[in-house]
Amino acid sequence: MKSGQPSPFDISRHLKSRRLEQEVENRTAYTIDTAELNIYETHHIAEKVELTFHNPVLASMIRGKKVMHLPNTPSFDFLPGESVLVPSGEMMRIDFPEAQAKNPTQCLALAIDSTKIRQVTDLLNDRNPLVDMPQGWQLGQSNFYLTNDEPINQLISRLIYIFTENNRAKEVFANLVLQELMVRLMQTQARTLLLSPSPDMANVNRLAHVAQYINQHLHDNLQIKKLADEACMSEPNFYRIFKLTFNMTPVEYINQQRIALASKLLKTSNRCLADISIECGFNNLTYFMKLFRRETGLSPTVYRKQGN
Repeated sequence: MKSGQPSPFDISRHLKSRRLEQEVENRTAYTIDTAELNIYETHHIAEKVELTFHNPVLASMIRGKKVMHLPNTPSFDFLPGESVLVPSGEMMRIDFPEAQAKNPTQCLALAIDSTKIRQVTDLLNDRNPLVDMPQGWQLGQSNFYLTNDEPINQLISRLIYIFTENNRAKEVFANLVLQELMVRLMQTQARTLLLSPSPDMANVNRLAHVAQYINQHLHDNLQIKKLADEACMSEPNFYRIFKLTFNMTPVEYINQQRIALASKLLKTSNRCLADISIECGFNNLTYFMKLFRRETGLSPTVYRKQGN
């Protein structure tokens, strides 16, 4: 999402009540017992503005553009629809290259109490431990940059609504949403690590190995039993752990990767749809076309034309 595109979050209620006292990183804070939601606004160009939180923080862009400088991380443009998890006590240095009075940069920072994070990670590590990852479920232990998916956008939007609402049950509502957000962020973080192109992870983690195996055999008839055997697990256990870790079923992951390969072939080759369908593991052309449209919003033919 580019900096000029609409915000994924509605902060209209916040804007009606907030006080604008500073032109650079004007802060409005909404607090509950386990978290603090901060909304920052900057109204003119600035560089190397420093910001630190005592608890792990999820920063999400609302409007405009920042350039983020984090320790041990290459600098990156930070745009609406994107988030970054930053550990407690870590210094963020921020540039605002486009901020203007008529087009302010807006960002939220959700600082989550470390005790709350530990309660959720302990629960997951006890009931649903990660396979071949001794460190277990973690949140806020290292920098993690992500593009928000729709569920994460919806949960952040819900938290903004709850925090800015005058409701006596605010803390109850917020803690329920906060817990789901943390779990989804941990799933995203684990999925990103396990699906990294590094061969080292596939050598030490069974799920990473299975993901690599799937990507190398997309043209084959992939059966759950075979994938479970590759992971040295029973079928039910493999299915449950895969879905928990990746937040999708093995079949959904296989179809996702097949459509990604088909998209690449449509853009980079002149092969007919039937050949591409077979190459990507679809023996039924009609099903391939239906699934491709469902996943991309376009038919394969239209997608190919738009890529040229």
